[in-house]
Amino acid sequence: MHQFQATIDSWAEATSAGQLEAANAVALQALQLAGEHALKHPTPSLLLKLEAEDLEGKGDWAAAEAVRRQVLVLEESGGNSGMIAKAQMDLSQLLQMVGRGAEALQVATTATASARRTEMYPLIYQALEREARAALDQGDLPQALAATAEALQIIEPGKLTEGMRARALTARARCLLANHDFTGADLHLSLSWELLQLHAGTRLLPGMIATFAHWWEVKSQLGEQQGDGDGARAAIIQAIDFRRQCQGPYALCALARALDRLASISSATGDFVVEQQARNEARSLRNDLKLVADD
Repeated sequence: MHQFQATIDSWAEATSAGQLEAANAVALQALQLAGEHALKHPTPSLLLKLEAEDLEGKGDWAAAEAVRRQVLVLEESGGNSGMIAKAQMDLSQLLQMVGRGAEALQVATTATASARRTEMYPLIYQALEREARAALDQGDLPQALAATAEALQIIEPGKLTEGMRARALTARARCLLANHDFTGADLHLSLSWELLQLHAGTRLLPGMIATFAHWWEVKSQLGEQQGDGDGARAAIIQAIDFRRQCQGPYALCALARALDRLASISSATGDFVVEQQARNEARSLRNDLKLVADD
């Protein structure tokens, strides 16, 4: 794996120098190398994860859950807190996807505890982000606000963590918005946008594409709550454009939610043609994923 380490070093150098286009290209190369190595030397856990992903892609959520739980048992037997946390986060995401929000939050909270034992801030951040999403889904604003506040606090400064900080600021903005703190939400969105603009015009990695999509979704929610229907509509259209660039069942479900928002906004502004088109596409996506519509 000397080539992989050399690639990671090149990515760090390019990122620190502010050469984001070069850094993103190197990051894609690193992901490819890591994927190739993993497939050549698959662990039992990896094989189960690949099986779970295949089942999720087919919409067989019950079978996917069973496999995700097998992964968790396997990782727990190995005693690696980081791998345990990742397995718990994956299970939490699946449970939230199929509408079992209370269970998803319970597992996500446990994942954060597992991540803390590693003392690795990137992993702790990921767990806190998952916990915040699950808590917000359940209407537990205090837990969501606490998780997003801690996530921002633990991220180390520097160019290498700007993307992570942008995501954390957007997640915090979403929670503040849910708490009717429009000023705080707007401030956090502005701070996030300053970081995201550093990537404008560069080839975006999948994670950054999703980050842009989430930013526009929260921007749309803010506009809607402030009575700016045109701004809300323009923002959700931007979000949909980014969501269409993402792949996988969870990304498609996020696209369906964005289309639902477009339909709702279009209905309020009297654009019933766009409303129906958006609702039809969202319904079609959920049917393909074998999911029921969100309440």
